Order: sequence, then structure tokens, then C-alpha cells
Amino acid sequence: MKQITISQAQKHTSPNTISLVCAETPSGTTNLTAISWWTYLANRPPMIGFAISKKSYTGELIKNNGRAVLSIPGEAIANEAFQCGRVSGRDTNKSEEFSITLMGDADKYPTHSKLAFICTLENTIDVGDHIFFVCNVIDVLYSDKERQIYAWEGYSKLAPL
Repeated sequence: MKQITISQAQKHTSPNTISLVCAETPSGTTNLTAISWWTYLANRPPMIGFAISKKSYTGELIKNNGRAVLSIPGEAIANEAFQCGRVSGRDTNKSEEFSITLMGDADKYPTHSKLAFICTLENTIDVGDHIFFVCNVIDVLYSDKERQIYAWEGYSKLAPL
């Protein structure tokens, strides 16, 4: 075996889920950021966790609001979901910019979601250049009409399984 970097290792563990974390902005719109690093943490009580860059506007919003939605986007918005990780929500309303329609009452998430985890923030953990958000799952919503997308070959392409 040869030594490689963590970034190179990520290319060899494909496919990775592409997910969107959604959080309300001070103006009442919903910011979306693309992530891949999330996991189930507990069934009782239901909990999940996800990592977001320390530079992320969405991370700031979650800390301030104490709420988030983790959306597993469907194939219909694959390219749009990927673009949500390429621009900052500080300057761009991503749902408008990328034509992602949202649904939900107080907690908004993309209409084309396979799953949506409605969450409240339990704790944060500093993990290097990211913050790990530990969240209580308030509700889980599912659509059998959507096909989940994955990132392949180190995030070079998006496709369902």
C-alpha cells in the first residue's frame, strides 16, 4: 500500500451522498448549502449529525436559529443541489438563483427531496476546519417519487445508484 492524502481517499470511497442543509436567514428566506458528511447518531431519541465548513453561512444560521433541515435531494435537482456548494448564501439567494422550489411550513426544504430531516440543534463540536452539528430529529419526511443522487469519483459527477 502507498500513503495518500485524505482528499485522495475520499475519491476512493465513492459514492457519497449529496445533501442540502437548509436554514432560515434573518430576512426569512432559506439558505441551502451542499454537504456530504452526515450520519445517523441515535434512534432513541432520533438524532443525526453533519459537518459544515467553519466558513459556512449556513452554519452561522443554524447556531443562531437552533434549527435546520437536512434534505436528501432528488435527481430532478442534481445539478442545482451541487451548485449550492459553490456559492455563498451571504450574497446569493440560492433557491432563487438555481430555481429550487421550496416547501414546508416553518422549516423549508426543496420540493424535490427524497428525504427531509427536520432538526433542532443539540450541540456543536469543533472538528478541524469544520463544525459537527449534533441534531435532534423532530420529523422525517419521505417521497417515493424521487431518486436519490450520489457524488461519484471524488465529486466529479452526480448520478443515482
